[in-house]
Amino acid sequence: MSIFKIPGLYSKIYGSIFRRKFSGPSPLYKTPLRHIWAIFFYIDIFILYILVFSFFFSIIVRNECAEIFSTVFFTTINIIFSFLIDFFFLLIKDEEVVSEDEIIVSTCLTILLCIVKIFLNLYSIYFCINVYGHIVESKERHIKETCASYMGKGLLLHYSVINCFSLVETYIESLLTLISIISFKAQVQSYQIII
Repeated sequence: MSIFKIPGLYSKIYGSIFRRKFSGPSPLYKTPLRHIWAIFFYIDIFILYILVFSFFFSIIVRNECAEIFSTVFFTTINIIFSFLIDFFFLLIKDEEVVSEDEIIVSTCLTILLCIVKIFLNLYSIYFCINVYGHIVESKERHIKETCASYMGKGLLLHYSVINCFSLVETYIESLLTLISIISFKAQVQSYQIII
């Protein structure tokens, strides 16, 4: 269910995050890169489908490797952060122009979440490599039977690829956020020149 279809929820969230100043008319700016963020939202939905499908696939083939579930947990947290990053830009996506406060708040929140998500992605990839090394070097019979199989290693590699793809997506989002800051500053300077 979309946030736009729930009556009043969108306006309450929008009003609590972006409080407009009533002291006078404030300049409105064109939203930079406003259509690109919807593309990232659909990419994250596609990644979520892949994650859910691979999780159910591991249940169907009865992979009982407990070491992989922590990797699934970190991958799920990465996807949640991806949706949060998209959410703050989708709040102003439908508007052609927005106020200065709205762009500043949404950009700062996006940069903060991108930084957190980059560190989380790097830790998830590092954790996947450590788990893979532990599975390969382990001499325990249970781990050799459940995790050291082709299915266990394949699933671990699959989640590592999802985390790497998510890391690349976050880097691109960070770069686009910086480009939107540059575009916003250029609009502010041109507005000040007009005044």
